[in-house]
Amino acid sequence: MDIARIVLSVILSLMLLVTGGGKVLDLAYARANRVKLNVHPLFWRVIGVLEVAAVVGLVWGIWFVPFGLAAAIGVALLMIGAFGFRLRTGDRAIVKEGLADIAVFVLILVVITLDIIDLAR
Repeated sequence: MDIARIVLSVILSLMLLVTGGGKVLDLAYARANRVKLNVHPLFWRVIGVLEVAAVVGLVWGIWFVPFGLAAAIGVALLMIGAFGFRLRTGDRAIVKEGLADIAVFVLILVVITLDIIDLAR
């Protein structure tokens, strides 16, 4: 189970580094998403910083499970918020793009479960 937890943490960390880094650096693809979702630029950067912080937490959580658990819970909350912003637009195409948010949410729930199992040992 440790291998699954570690592999998922690394994969999710890489994904969050790309998405969060794009928001923090205000890259074109991130800016296009921000405009499409009608999110204030400052709030968008804060979300990016939180995603990059989650990367640190998930990676550190490989060795210190409670920290990884806290980061995983934070990512789960971010994904709920992300899907909520997509629903708020009312645009079906944007909501369909939210399937990626749901997939990340499911994977992070697996990480949370594996972290809890690891802590219970």
